[in-house]
Amino acid sequence: MVFTLDHSVDFEESLSCEFKEVKSNPVQAVGKVVDEYVVAFLNESGGSIYWGIRDSDRVVTGVPLPAMARDELRQVIGQKVSYIAPSIPAESIVVPFHPVLGSDGNALDQVFVLEVRVTRPKAPALFLTGGGAAYKKTLGGTKKLSGLELLTALAPQLQPKDQLPSEPSVLSQLPSVHARALLVAPLIRGRRVLWVDDQPSNTFYERVALAQLGVTVDVAVSGHEALRAVTHLRPDLILSDMERDGKNDAGLEFLRSLREQGVSTPLIYYVAQLDRATGVPDGAFAITARADALMHLVLDVLERGKQSPNPA
Repeated sequence: MVFTLDHSVDFEESLSCEFKEVKSNPVQAVGKVVDEYVVAFLNESGGSIYWGIRDSDRVVTGVPLPAMARDELRQVIGQKVSYIAPSIPAESIVVPFHPVLGSDGNALDQVFVLEVRVTRPKAPALFLTGGGAAYKKTLGGTKKLSGLELLTALAPQLQPKDQLPSEPSVLSQLPSVHARALLVAPLIRGRRVLWVDDQPSNTFYERVALAQLGVTVDVAVSGHEALRAVTHLRPDLILSDMERDGKNDAGLEFLRSLREQGVSTPLIYYVAQLDRATGVPDGAFAITARADALMHLVLDVLERGKQSPNPA
């Protein structure tokens, strides 16, 4: 496939093809939406998204990508794809960097069209991002499934006829949270949460519940990944476990690193067991071991962001 700067390509956007012009930091631009588009293609028949082609007229604009940026993009895309549920084979995603030619027919130095090519696995499934959001591809981009659409689409996976899920949907089991969520949903829709946990499957239903409310949830499995994600994604709230990689205080180390870097984003600890005697760690918004308390705390932060609760 040949791409020439300022020339239009000979194919168009469709259910299996999307164009994106990059006008800002390429790593941030791609990282914010790549899992959304990958999931959307997985939930249809596969396809490709091309960064570096203007969607309005199909003209190649290219993306300046030195070697370091290309390596960082591979890492970001790989991380996002690794959190997609159910997991997909590595060969389902291919990420070629296509050279862009200049008017003289020679390849421009470190300018590319980035393609993320998605092949849908044969096994039928509804695919979700690491934040528990499901998307479908449309002619104009993607459509996020929410509310009843999401629950209906998830039902065959969460409640197969011969087996109930090991853990019920959070909101459906917490009436007080559900009632409050309905009231504040318009205020928190579009907000972003970063969830730091080395075992993301432990919080799957909580993440689905937030996705139902229109909250984007990004997942990091280590403090190092989370620090990078905070810089790129600028979340409104951070949720964190306490124990990671064999360290009982990994969550505290992560919080110290955040504050040392000048990041003031509210952080809530979600732990397996709560020791009330220790109280809320310095610099944290709250700590809890209960799903209902967690959801209320999240709503507190996303709705107002100023409340100072006690541990629950």
